Amino acid sequence: MATITAFAGKTDPADVTADDLSQVAEYITREYSKNPMKSFLTVVFPNSGFTQPAFDKQPEKRVAYASKVLLSWLDNIETTQERCVVFNIPATMRVHRQAVPLIGPEDGFNFYAEGDSGLPISGLALLAIQALPLGSLKCAGRLLVIHAEDPDLTYRFAAQALEANRRYLSLASQADKYEDVKHPRTQIIDRLVRAEEARKDAEISSVTAYHLTNYGTNAAVDIYHLPLQIMRFLSYATDATYRNAWQRIVQRSWEGGRATPESDTFGLPRQRNVLYEDLFALPQEARRFLRTFILRMPRLVKGQGKDDPRATYSLLTETDLVSWPLTALFLKEVMNVDDSRIEAIKAMADHLADYIDEHGDQRLFRTLLYGGNRGQDYQELRTRLIRADYGVAARQGPLFTLDEFVAVFENTDNQYTWMLARDLLLIRIIERLYERGKIAQIHEAVGSPVDAVDIEQE
Repeated sequence: MATITAFAGKTDPADVTADDLSQVAEYITREYSKNPMKSFLTVVFPNSGFTQPAFDKQPEKRVAYASKVLLSWLDNIETTQERCVVFNIPATMRVHRQAVPLIGPEDGFNFYAEGDSGLPISGLALLAIQALPLGSLKCAGRLLVIHAEDPDLTYRFAAQALEANRRYLSLASQADKYEDVKHPRTQIIDRLVRAEEARKDAEISSVTAYHLTNYGTNAAVDIYHLPLQIMRFLSYATDATYRNAWQRIVQRSWEGGRATPESDTFGLPRQRNVLYEDLFALPQEARRFLRTFILRMPRLVKGQGKDDPRATYSLLTETDLVSWPLTALFLKEVMNVDDSRIEAIKAMADHLADYIDEHGDQRLFRTLLYGGNRGQDYQELRTRLIRADYGVAARQGPLFTLDEFVAVFENTDNQYTWMLARDLLLIRIIERLYERGKIAQIHEAVGSPVDAVDIEQE
């Protein structure tokens, strides 16, 4: 319905008229009956009247099919005593996989309620389902459908896709095959950012995307979900307070080393954005996300493409991208860390940065940078912190209190570990030293050891 509403140039489905529905049906009849749209539909409505090769020589059958699935709403004659599974109105017919993606075929009655194959559906719902491809994207050989809890955001997703598809169809009327975009996760975030920029101060809601194919025996769907805390983080990160820091990190995340990606036929990114893609691993991979994108630790993935920018991240050349404000936002919104703990981390890090600056303690700095992740490595880090604290406490007071140390390191859980605490201290220490112009000290500590690289299997 969002697609139909956008097609009618309206924003509220309640304002859609019968004339609007007729215009949608007319457009679908014209475009779905020929390439390139017909080739697109094989992944959505296989074996439907729009895609049947036999109907190429029997156009009257294609017209009859189009009338059945697009115009049944005109009278909505009840042929069953059932209610529509989409709208609470009488159903006009039972439909199967060729009309509604990812449900069973006519002979698959074992997988329907009460052994009665097909879904009862109204003519209005059937028209809306047929319009679905126009409000979605053909992406990596599948259909990419994006839905938000907020109806206004769902509408904007559909309107974006509809505009891109209609523009493409008007320019590619002679093409045999429908082009598609690549990298579904990148496209989801890119479209989300575009939509949110157009609706500032709107309600934040979770988003779910369905990357599906209904083709042959390979019907499948991958579901990508962005929960509320990730959406809230994205909303704030792209707002004025954090936008500059966020955008610079985004620009360094496009494959091929491009600050701005190339645009494809639809005006969408042609390259993958690794930061956008890694958002879908949050909050489970929070520490890795921070180390990679905020702390700029290079990351090697098995089978990694040569254009993956994460392999070239470096504190030596990208110290200016380290941002404590963005990190604090991440901790609060994504990891639900309370403000008092965030302040304790910052206070301890500031004192340690001042100590490293004044005393040149490169051993402590490098222990923070390149210490291991075993229990004995935590003991070594704790020992160095205690020595540093003991060395200056008599002259200028302690570097940190017991309460601060416990708040930063000891109250851990599955997500917040002592290793994450170490990285958080390091982020603020590096930012503070950089703000003071102590670039040489940072470079001396960083060097380029093998231990600086995160290696993972994918």
